Amino acid sequence: MNAIPKPELGPKLVPQRTDTPPERAPRVSSITPSQRAAVIIAILGEAAAKPIVDKLDDSALAKVAIALEDLSFVARDEMVDIAIDFLSRLRDTNGALRGGKGKAREVLANVLDPARLIAILGEQSTNAAAPKTADGPWTRLEQRDPAQIAQYLNGLSPNIIALILRKLNVTVASSILGQMDSSKLEPAMGFLVEGRKPDPGIDLVLARMIEMEFLNVVQVDSGVDAETLEAVGELLSLIPSDRRDSLVKFLATQHEDKLAGIQKSLFTIEGLPELLSKRAVPIVFREMPEEMTLKLLDSLKSAFPEVFEYLLANVSSRLADKLRDDLSDFESLPPEQGETIQREFLTFLMTMKRNGLIEIDKPGSTPASA
Repeated sequence: MNAIPKPELGPKLVPQRTDTPPERAPRVSSITPSQRAAVIIAILGEAAAKPIVDKLDDSALAKVAIALEDLSFVARDEMVDIAIDFLSRLRDTNGALRGGKGKAREVLANVLDPARLIAILGEQSTNAAAPKTADGPWTRLEQRDPAQIAQYLNGLSPNIIALILRKLNVTVASSILGQMDSSKLEPAMGFLVEGRKPDPGIDLVLARMIEMEFLNVVQVDSGVDAETLEAVGELLSLIPSDRRDSLVKFLATQHEDKLAGIQKSLFTIEGLPELLSKRAVPIVFREMPEEMTLKLLDSLKSAFPEVFEYLLANVSSRLADKLRDDLSDFESLPPEQGETIQREFLTFLMTMKRNGLIEIDKPGSTPASA
C-alpha cells in the first residue's frame, strides 16, 4: 500500500531576500545646515513654507537668506538627498512636548498681541519698566568694547563680517580689525573690497541678529565705487602696521585692480608731510591735548625725524621752542606704545577731517602750502 502523504499544517516559511540593495546614504555632508534649511524652504513652496518661516527668529532667517545667496546651483539628486536627510531627522525625533508656564507663553506669544497675552496669563505689564533708548543697534554696537565685538565677529562667516563692518564708523571698524583672528581678516577684506550690495532687507535682519546674539545676551553696483575703496583705505590706515602690510599684500595678489583706488586714501605717519597741509598743522596742535602732543613728538623724534621736523617747522617758533624744551625732560615711550600713539593721532586727524576742521590731501596730490 502506498503511504498517504500528511498534509502540511503550518504555514510555509519563505526565506527573506538578502539581496535588497542597501539604503542610500544622503550626500549632504558638504552642505551647511543653513543651506539645507534654505533648500527645504525653497522645495516646500510659499504656502507650505510660510508656517515654518513664521516660527524662525530674525537671526535664523538671516543665516538662511545668506546661505541661499551663496548657493549657486543644487542638482536634483542633491535636493533629494537633502529631503531624505530632513525626513530622517524628523523621524528620529521623539515627538515629546514639554509644558509649563514658559512653554505656554512661547506658544501663545506667536498668536496673541502683547496686551491680550498679559491679560490671559495674568501677568503685570512691564512696559513702564522697560528701558527705552533712541540709539539704534548700529550706534549701540559702536559703543561696545572693540575686543568684545572682534570676538563676536570671529564666530561669523567672512561675508557677514564684511556686511557688519561696512555699517560701522571707520575708526571703530579699524579698532575691531586690529583685534580679530588673522584667519578671518583676509577673507573678510576680500568681501569688503568687492563692495557687493546685499538685499535691501539684509541690513535690517543683520541689525536684529546683532541685537539678539550680541547686544541683548545698500545698493552698490557690482563694480566698487570710489567711496567704498576710500573707506577701505582709511580703515587700513588705522590698524597696526604689521597687519596693514599683510592685508595690502593680500589685496595686491587677490584684488590688484582695486588696490590703486584703496591706496589713494591710504595714509600713514611717514606720508604725513604730503597729506597734512602746512596751514593745517597749527590747527591740529591747537586742538590736540598737550599730553598727546608730547607723546606723539617723542615717538616721531627718532622713528620719523622728517615728520617731526615738518610738524615743528609749521607752528610758531615760540611754540616749537617750548615743545623742544618740554621733550628734553620727557620720558621716552617704548616703541610699541609709540606706534599706538601714532595710530591714535591718525584717528584724531580723521575725526577733525570729518568735523570739517581740516582737509587731508590724497597721496600724490600737491598739499596746500598756504
